[in-house]
Amino acid sequence: MIFADLHIHIGQSLDGKFVKITGAKTLTLPNILQVAREVKGLSLVGIVDSHSTGVQQDFKRLLASNDLRSMSAGGYDAHGITLIPGHEIELQVGEGNAHFLAYFPYIEQVEQYVRSIRHSIKNWQLSTQRGFLPIELWLEAVSKAEGIWFPAHVFTPHKGIYGNCCRRLREVLPVLPKAIEIGLSADRAMAESISELDSVVMFSNSDAHSLPNIAREYNSFACADPSFGGLLDVISGKSKEIVRNYGLPPRVGKYHRTYCLSCERIVGSSPPQLICSNCGSTHIVMGVLDRLVSIADRPMGKQDASSYVHQVPLRQLPGIGPKMYDRLLKAFGTEMVILHHVDEEKLRGIAGEKVAVWIIRARHGELQVEAGGGGLFGRVVDILSPAVE
Repeated sequence: MIFADLHIHIGQSLDGKFVKITGAKTLTLPNILQVAREVKGLSLVGIVDSHSTGVQQDFKRLLASNDLRSMSAGGYDAHGITLIPGHEIELQVGEGNAHFLAYFPYIEQVEQYVRSIRHSIKNWQLSTQRGFLPIELWLEAVSKAEGIWFPAHVFTPHKGIYGNCCRRLREVLPVLPKAIEIGLSADRAMAESISELDSVVMFSNSDAHSLPNIAREYNSFACADPSFGGLLDVISGKSKEIVRNYGLPPRVGKYHRTYCLSCERIVGSSPPQLICSNCGSTHIVMGVLDRLVSIADRPMGKQDASSYVHQVPLRQLPGIGPKMYDRLLKAFGTEMVILHHVDEEKLRGIAGEKVAVWIIRARHGELQVEAGGGGLFGRVVDILSPAVE
């Protein structure tokens, strides 16, 4: 089973230059690989700032030291974890701007892609810059460089294609993507209320801006070859493998519900709330749930845990402070092992009854949370079983 987080940013390149301005300074390529492999327990990561001038030099430095090794099917082996280079770009589609993700077999293809669209972006050192070119030309550049692509965090109000640009992808894209990234404030059941996504592979990724946030959302799938080629087979449908998502409960997402900027509070009435029900203001940040209810072409069903598990990251569970977190890692190895494999009796032996219950409930998606909105995350409010309260 492959555990994959395909949307991780770089805070700084190793020359000390900023890449993601809002990213942590410790979010360097070597640190990401170490944490993703040794702490998180991931099998595959996508680095979406591989276009950066400084990050490309970091790739070459790690290749020269044999800390990265080219894989025959594309991607790089980094001492047991697969690294796939990628790029997040902002493009105008329809009447708004949206973020898109592209991935490539090797850094040489990234360089080819950059050369073909170099004049469309002003600063190639920085992350997620606006590309001043039509979507058709961008898709052509990705294809010529042997890349794959899909829209990022599609439902968010800021730079999500459904949240900011259109009611249907067919309205603004020349071709329907083979995959999408759901985003932190939605889940698969919400996405499936739009019928044009029926044949589209859905990913949940962390969009990490710091090391601890790596794998706050991630995916699992069976793949004989954890490589760029293996990922391509999953996206194209050749592998016939179902992607399972592990993501924050949508209510935890910071854009889940509409937020009134005048009242400075979440609009709590039944969705869709397109204005503030308290003061009548239209000065709002549209919630993902509210937007989806307003554009869906069929009812939202109940989330099927076989395809999407609502899971709060280990460090965000009540009772797991730094000391408990370190104790769990020392006993069991990585977060993936703790969240997926260790039985409850062993968890109780190391962490005690309450923490064991929190972890098991996180494993099965049995969490209760208060909704987030307007840029503020929701929070876990009650996940204690009556037996241990």
